[in-house]
Amino acid sequence: MSDTLSDTAAAPPAGATGPAGDDVGPASTRTVLTGIVRVDRTSLDSPAQQIYQCIARAIQDGRLVPGTRLPTVRALAADVEVAVNTVAKAFRRLGEAGLVITRGRAGTVVAPLDTAGSRAERAAREYAAAVSELGYDAEAAAKLLAAVFAETASAVGRD
Repeated sequence: MSDTLSDTAAAPPAGATGPAGDDVGPASTRTVLTGIVRVDRTSLDSPAQQIYQCIARAIQDGRLVPGTRLPTVRALAADVEVAVNTVAKAFRRLGEAGLVITRGRAGTVVAPLDTAGSRAERAAREYAAAVSELGYDAEAAAKLLAAVFAETASAVGRD
């Protein structure tokens, strides 16, 4: 497939043009990732790996900020002309790397940056869930955490 729309593709709405007056193509294939994700069919990397790399790079360099909603796998697949399963595979890898969060029907969004604060919050949420399952209330869990924190801090020389 070529990078241009074929004669059989749906025509853009009348008068639809890009910033330079170029035809923008069907609105359904324009996404937040248009221009960010490109698939080079001559590359040794698989299309899924290329999609993963393009999105990961855009997240790391700030072009895609935390909370940005990504297009559906179908919309991105149509945009870059690959199979839906190829995009799904790239999105799964992004999720495994902690770069995106998939919320089922609510969509996929760029994950919060992995800062010390976000890691601490994630650990606190995991702790809260674990002690809650064990029957601890918030007060008992806080006392336990404070005691363990005091022991840990003194063991590493922080008071």
